[in-house]
Amino acid sequence: MESRVSPELPDPCADLHWSAFRGAIQDIFSAYARQHPDRLCVAETASSTSPRRAFTYRQIDEASNVLAHHLLQAGVQRGDVVMSYSFRGVDLVVTFMGILKAGGTICVIDPLYPPDRQIIYLDVARPRALLIIDKASKEAGQLSDKVRTFIDEQLELRTEVPALQLLDDGSLQGGSIVNGNDILHGLPTSAPNTLVGPDSIATLSFTSGSEGRPKGVQGRHYSLAYYFDWMAERFHLSSEDRFTMLSGIAHDPIQRDIFTPLFLGAHIMVPSREHIGHRLLAEWMRDERVTVTHLTPAMGQILVGEALDVGVPSLHHAFFVGDILIKRDCRALQAVAENCYIVNMYGTTETNRAVSYYEIPSRRVDPNYLETRLAGNAIPAGKGMMDVQLLVVDRDDPARPMCPVGKVGEIYVRAGGLAEGYLANAELTEKKFVPNWFVDNQRWVEEDARRAGEGEMEPWRRFYKGPRDRLYRSGDLGVYIESGDVECVGRADDQVGLALDIP
Repeated sequence: MESRVSPELPDPCADLHWSAFRGAIQDIFSAYARQHPDRLCVAETASSTSPRRAFTYRQIDEASNVLAHHLLQAGVQRGDVVMSYSFRGVDLVVTFMGILKAGGTICVIDPLYPPDRQIIYLDVARPRALLIIDKASKEAGQLSDKVRTFIDEQLELRTEVPALQLLDDGSLQGGSIVNGNDILHGLPTSAPNTLVGPDSIATLSFTSGSEGRPKGVQGRHYSLAYYFDWMAERFHLSSEDRFTMLSGIAHDPIQRDIFTPLFLGAHIMVPSREHIGHRLLAEWMRDERVTVTHLTPAMGQILVGEALDVGVPSLHHAFFVGDILIKRDCRALQAVAENCYIVNMYGTTETNRAVSYYEIPSRRVDPNYLETRLAGNAIPAGKGMMDVQLLVVDRDDPARPMCPVGKVGEIYVRAGGLAEGYLANAELTEKKFVPNWFVDNQRWVEEDARRAGEGEMEPWRRFYKGPRDRLYRSGDLGVYIESGDVECVGRADDQVGLALDIP
């Protein structure tokens, strides 16, 4: 049925361009590396135990090609999960790109997680390859005997790279000797050119597991690059920006830390562990001239703690995810970085990169915005990005219409970039990812067929299921305010216990 809504609210019947696949993020990255091979890609900050290390786009591209060829030669198939025992740094970037170039699915184990939790991740993911970053073993310890026993007895790995490390000259080593050479020796540095499509599974991320066993969420290639062009224009992001890598390595925000700058041809700045502390983090950002960062409210508090006299004038955008953002945290950041625009982003692991946003101008542009423009203490969830909608739905009406301004309802996220669903959990996938009842999906199928018939058939359509107008049922309660933005006001009663894991 067709729906009429106020012009201030999203139209649940609007075309969200379901077939506008931008291409795979690894191919976009490699194309930029060919155009600008000597441009700085990743820099690791010096610490008391290690020197500063910097690598170009060519070095990261070629090293990830080597890793991809190894995975393919070992028999890793398109869509197979490749698990990484990880550490924040350049090796993680190589690992991500190498897995994607082989057509595999990225999944991460945090060495700091207890063995039982690591085993749950392995059991859910059932990886066919294991990549152990050498620095993870050295800094956080080897895999425990308990985890190792599970791997040996329960998994059928096609390959294991026991000590992956990118050397200072840009060459990649795996840490295992075969016929007198390292396991990665002599492999091609050229791209393997493995084809993927919008519905190929690129990532396997886990919910927090607050309701019990963590669930594996299958992220699609569609959303890994789709929104970055719009973000670059809307938030003035460019290849000149210097992005931080601060997110927890086992949570999907780390994907933003890596994929956003690589899409733009920008720089990734990696702090040492020694720099992640009160005042030290702000000093590091100042010294490295950081311009863009992704933060949780908790990490934001570390950034501003004891740093009021430091100042980070280079920072122009801070994107907050992962928890409720309140005015106090915004004021504190503005005191340290007066040129910084603060963007509150709302979504979940299940929505992938498809999120809403609410932007607060910098203190220099509007020093009184928080006091004069926002009534509540929490920052609104805002409005959907390009081709993303937040639909506040009336739970009390069987027809499930959209709520008018001021009426509380349940938030559904509508976008082409939603995750595929939960790994090996069709029942929960069907419950949480629902067809859009406001419009007949056949409309988009027919339009896509016409578009495809007017030009050459895109190769990626081999891995495309066609338009699927789906909604993700968040379990969060929200309300439209007069501006058309959404404010979150709690959780739906019948959804208590479902984890909110924001990307």
